[in-house]
Amino acid sequence: MPSLPFIVIMRGGIYERPKLKKGMSGIMTITESNRLSELSIEECQGLIAGCAEGAASSPFQINYGNEVRSKVRLFLSELTPEEAWLLELNIGLFLLRKQSTDRHSGYFAQVAASETIDTIEAHLNSGLPPEIAVKHQGRLLETAVYIRETVKANAWFPPAYLDIYVELWLILVSSDADSPRLFKEELSHLADGFGKENKLFPLVARAWIHFWLQEDQAAWRLLEAAERHRLNPGHVFRFLRVLEEAGEWIRLEAWLSHCATERVGRSPGSLDTYGRYWEAVVGQLPEAERNMWSAITSLLPYSSSLYEENLMRFGRWRQWVDYQLSLGSDPLDFRAKDLQPIEKEAPEALLPFYHQGTEKYVLLRNRHGYKRAVKLLKRLAKLYKKLKREQRWDVYIETFVSRHSRLRALQEELRKGKLIP
Repeated sequence: MPSLPFIVIMRGGIYERPKLKKGMSGIMTITESNRLSELSIEECQGLIAGCAEGAASSPFQINYGNEVRSKVRLFLSELTPEEAWLLELNIGLFLLRKQSTDRHSGYFAQVAASETIDTIEAHLNSGLPPEIAVKHQGRLLETAVYIRETVKANAWFPPAYLDIYVELWLILVSSDADSPRLFKEELSHLADGFGKENKLFPLVARAWIHFWLQEDQAAWRLLEAAERHRLNPGHVFRFLRVLEEAGEWIRLEAWLSHCATERVGRSPGSLDTYGRYWEAVVGQLPEAERNMWSAITSLLPYSSSLYEENLMRFGRWRQWVDYQLSLGSDPLDFRAKDLQPIEKEAPEALLPFYHQGTEKYVLLRNRHGYKRAVKLLKRLAKLYKKLKREQRWDVYIETFVSRHSRLRALQEELRKGKLIP
């Protein structure tokens, strides 16, 4: 593949269109052939920026993107499907840059940028003509280089640039490009030149290169370093997604074990995703269950909900009850149907859970507590009957009534519940 030009011309962080020729507009000079294939990505971005200058709406208005697209297409006619796809991607990158002026942008800027990100992601994931990955590797790589060099040249950049950069490389990797050579070249470009504000980008980008080189430990070290630079679970889950789609279950198990960090437990919604990947791995590698438990318990207390769900899912009834006892959970906080699997498979495991709850309610020394204690006592009566331990129940309830004989309100609730005559 021929070497690619550096494709960002910056002055104080502002894009500069290519210089004019013959007194005509820069746009006309660039597009004399009206063919996108004859424009570099730098020139394509210059074209888009020039067209956007004549837009009537602002970057934060709904119609701005469509207006820019229509103006650009006036200069680029007869686009092939591959060229149209590439142009749409670069218009999205331009819009995102325009709408993400700094990290403290206002509400409308954030809404506009979010919509643009969604459009770019949908474009990358569903609108790719099969030919572009194979026949247009150079243009895809040039676009990735454009993103990388834009990040280098600016003190701040849209966080989504990293995601788009990775997705472009995922397309490149799938196209059977000369990957080892490209990876080594990209590692050298990612080694330096990034400012203090932009450390997350090269760390995660380099982790991906090592990932593709099957150098997982190097990738993990880089991701650990990225923890100090606003790494979020989504960055890590993309690695897991690729491994799952490729069916690399042993490798995915290793990644899941290594990526069991507090950030996963603390981030909203991340535990569900993390747990789903473990479920997929154990479905393929039953022997991985032991490592799954080690990883999930290492995240406690942040992974409490996932731990409880998996104990139920894997039929570890006694461990589930023991965990509830250690937390001091209230049995009445669970719906009856939630506990039905345990009542069916291991009813004796619920006995200490209900006994503990009963005693805690009696200690409240009020009518409300006594009523709830009676509810649990009724459940206990059914369990002892199911277990054919009626005699043990009779001894227990007789001792219970005698021990609390001075609690008149409790005695009344016991009679109402028909637990004593």
